[in-house]
Amino acid sequence: MLLLAAVSEELGELPGEVVGIGPVVAAVNSAVLLSQHKPQRVLLVGTCGSYRGGPPIGTAVMARRIGLSYGVAAMGLGYVPRAPASVNCAPDLLAHTSLPLVDVLTAGAVTTDTTLAERLSDGWGVEHLEAFGVAFACVQAGVEFNAILGVANEVGPNAHVQWLSHREAAQQAARQAAQAFLG
Repeated sequence: MLLLAAVSEELGELPGEVVGIGPVVAAVNSAVLLSQHKPQRVLLVGTCGSYRGGPPIGTAVMARRIGLSYGVAAMGLGYVPRAPASVNCAPDLLAHTSLPLVDVLTAGAVTTDTTLAERLSDGWGVEHLEAFGVAFACVQAGVEFNAILGVANEVGPNAHVQWLSHREAAQQAARQAAQAFLG
């Protein structure tokens, strides 16, 4: 199993690789790492923001499905001709976890607008910037994918301030949950 994270702070002492911040950077770097390591499975760890009604701050969650949204399209300010389909996570880990299962949406930036957060939240529990890029690279390489994320903030105007306050605890929650799968 190859463990990935956006930044080294999310890995902590766990052995893994860094993919970078944002969906495009994460996708490209994941593709390179997949070709180098040739894993059968990837586990992404990190922090995320919770949409209204989603899991509370401090909770570790496991991704069930990963999607991608363009904020401009969600606001009716643009059109995406062929948006990629969402990615389902590998079912065997989902069946063997006590973590809450959530649907994860990747956006191009941390959502801080209340109206946009409301539109994006339809059918999604949390927001994470790199998940879709990593998941899509895995799909293209035929590699199983799962993600464990620690909730650091609520999606919306206070997202960054909350993330700064809760990121270390959220990172620790995600690492502890991932450790169980790493053996």
